[in-house]
Amino acid sequence: MLGTHDSDATTAGGEWGAVKRTFAFLAILMLVFAASAGAELSQKGDLFVHFDGGISPRALPRDKPAPIAVSIEGKIRGLSGQHPPPLRRIRIALNRGGVLDAKGLPTCRQSQIEFATAPQALAACGTALVGAGGIVARTDLAGQANVLIRGEVLLFNSIVDGRPAILAHIFQKKPAQIIRLVVFRVQHTGGQFGTIISGELPPALNTNGYLQSIFLQLQRRYVFHGQHKAYISASCAAPPGFSVAIFPFAKVSMSFADGRTLASTLTRSCKASG
Repeated sequence: MLGTHDSDATTAGGEWGAVKRTFAFLAILMLVFAASAGAELSQKGDLFVHFDGGISPRALPRDKPAPIAVSIEGKIRGLSGQHPPPLRRIRIALNRGGVLDAKGLPTCRQSQIEFATAPQALAACGTALVGAGGIVARTDLAGQANVLIRGEVLLFNSIVDGRPAILAHIFQKKPAQIIRLVVFRVQHTGGQFGTIISGELPPALNTNGYLQSIFLQLQRRYVFHGQHKAYISASCAAPPGFSVAIFPFAKVSMSFADGRTLASTLTRSCKASG
C-alpha cells in the first residue's frame, strides 16, 4: 500500500493488440508526466541533476492494489558552458507499497533485440513489453557543432543470470542509427523501499557526447490463466478519516564516471478511493 512505511494471452493477435494499445497509452502518459512534474534538484560541485517522477493514477483503492504507471526522470546539467561527466549507473528504489509482479508475463532475451531496431524489437518481444521512455543526448566532437540527439527506449521483462531483469532497448534514428541495450536488474528487499531497479550504462552510450536526460515509465496489464494482472500495482493507505496519503515514492540516484553520485528521495501523494 502506498502511504505506509508495504500469460497467458487468449490469442496471439489479442495479446499483440493489447500490447500496441499499452504502448500508445505509455506514449500519452509520457507527455503528461513531462508537462506536469515538479523536479527536485540534487547538486555536487558543478554537477546538477533534476529528479522527477510519480504514479498515475493518483486515486487508488484504500485496501486493495490497482494497476499503476510509475515514471522516473533525470535531467543532467553542468555549469554554463561545461559538459557533465558520463553517466555510468542508475538506481531506482521504489516504495514497498508498489508491487512489481511479472508472474505469467512473457520474457525477452538479450539476443532477440541487441541488434534490432525499435519496430523489430517490438515484433520480437512485444508480448514482454513493460514500459517505454526516451533519452536526450548531445554530441561532443572536436571541430563540429553539437547536435541534439533523441532516442526511444523500450522496456522488456526479462530474466538475466537467473534473476528478474528489465531490458532497456535504446534506439536512435538520427543522425546515425544506433542501438544500445542496458540491463536493469530487479531486486526485492525489505525496508521502506522494497523494489530496487539498477542498471550499469555501457561507456558506448556516452561516446562522442553526453546524456542530458533520461525518462523511464513502467506500466503493463495482461491476462494470465484467465485473471487480469498488472506488472506494477498499488493501493493508497490513507490514515483513517483522511482521503490523502503522503509517502516517499522513490529514492533515485545517478552515478557518474568521475565518482560522483547524486541522489534524491521523491515524496508524492495519493488519494484513497472507496
